[in-house]
Amino acid sequence: MHSSEEALKQTIRSYDRTAASYAERTYNIPLPSQRNWFMDFLAAPGGNILDLGCGPGRDTHFYREQSYRVVGADLSLGMVEEARRRSPGSAFVQADMRCLPFKNGSFQGIWASASFLHLPKQSAGLALTEMRRVLADSGILFMAVKRGQDESWREPEDALARFYFAYYRADELAGKVGQAGFEILSLSENFSKVQKQPDGSPVCWINLYARKARP
Repeated sequence: MHSSEEALKQTIRSYDRTAASYAERTYNIPLPSQRNWFMDFLAAPGGNILDLGCGPGRDTHFYREQSYRVVGADLSLGMVEEARRRSPGSAFVQADMRCLPFKNGSFQGIWASASFLHLPKQSAGLALTEMRRVLADSGILFMAVKRGQDESWREPEDALARFYFAYYRADELAGKVGQAGFEILSLSENFSKVQKQPDGSPVCWINLYARKARP
């Protein structure tokens, strides 16, 4: 039995070991509607975006090409190194979303696609408070998590790489984000056409867009 902190550490070690193969599988997965909605919600074009849990830098690179100023952040050093290799002109840092190394109000938008879902639920509130802190007034947050319940490992105990997931219902996620001081703008679900659950069923993603609310 692993503690929540050890579960996160083992997940990060697994990403360190598999960064290159993960990038090969996911770098070209398109997210046109999610990205377009995010850019539509952003108040001003060309603003500062934090790609939180950037992985190999796919979305960091995309938003940079749209003339945004983007910083990619990931707790996995292996992912940060892979991102730097794939997008050498972009800015990447190793960072924990529960303690972000940025000043208050640094970003107009935070893009957190498939990253918050690895954080044990007991730390969710702390991470959301940090996201709100580094967002500018009326800043936009995007989050994508997998639909489900509870928290669990995806791989068996003896697997070489193991990944811990916190699954959410849409109303549960919206509740946590709202309690952290955000106004929910949009909440939807979609089934992936390429990603599968261990049982072979398609992954169902919850897509949330929110705005930093006034105190």
